[in-house]
Amino acid sequence: MKSICQSRITTAMLTTLASLLLMSTAIAFAPAPLPAAHHTHSSTRPSTISSSPPSSLQMFEEIDFEEVSDFYANFPLQAAVLTCGIKASVADGIAQMRTRVLGDDLEFRRNLAYILYGGIFIGAMCHYEYDVIFPILFGAQHSLWASFQEVVFDNFVSAPLLWLPPAYLFKALVYDYSFKEGLEKYAHDVTENGLLNKYWMVWVPAQSISFTVVPDHLRIVFMATVSFFWFIKLSTLSAESDKSNADA
Repeated sequence: MKSICQSRITTAMLTTLASLLLMSTAIAFAPAPLPAAHHTHSSTRPSTISSSPPSSLQMFEEIDFEEVSDFYANFPLQAAVLTCGIKASVADGIAQMRTRVLGDDLEFRRNLAYILYGGIFIGAMCHYEYDVIFPILFGAQHSLWASFQEVVFDNFVSAPLLWLPPAYLFKALVYDYSFKEGLEKYAHDVTENGLLNKYWMVWVPAQSISFTVVPDHLRIVFMATVSFFWFIKLSTLSAESDKSNADA
């Protein structure tokens, strides 16, 4: 019985991983349209070999989304770390491709920093804040008043003190400069580049939806989807800030 249970957990986790990778790459890389096929009448024999790979839609049809939902419901911490780690890596990769000079390689240390920040920190902390701490502070009922308090607390207390500074600390750790310098970079982006205003423009409306409409066990998925685009913005802004400081 135990081995069967472990097998189901592994299957659900791998299915979730495949789903996340597929969704991330589908968003990141829109396929170019194939040229129209030119048919000739010289042969009537049907072709039995397909030269095109399976489409994203066909691959989505292969996914058992019930297993994915069960994995998020039964293993929220593991699901949060897995989701946020993959999301952070792909989002930073897109940000690097958007801003790099032709011929430059991707910075894998920078990508590692966002994997650590997104997966280990954001993923784990989202689970503990939303699923453990918030029910203690604001109750388990999803009333409008409780949701309003959660949105305000998360944006105006957690964001400037908990969510954003570690991104700069993990980057300092990977790039081997001091935590003090990392916090100075964070303060510079807040005061000079409007980091918090950009954060609130995205997350106040997103979390208003998350805390009122989205089912509890799928909240991490919803937040990770929004955060995918936010991470592209954060990664781009942080890199531009580093470049401007280096040029100064």
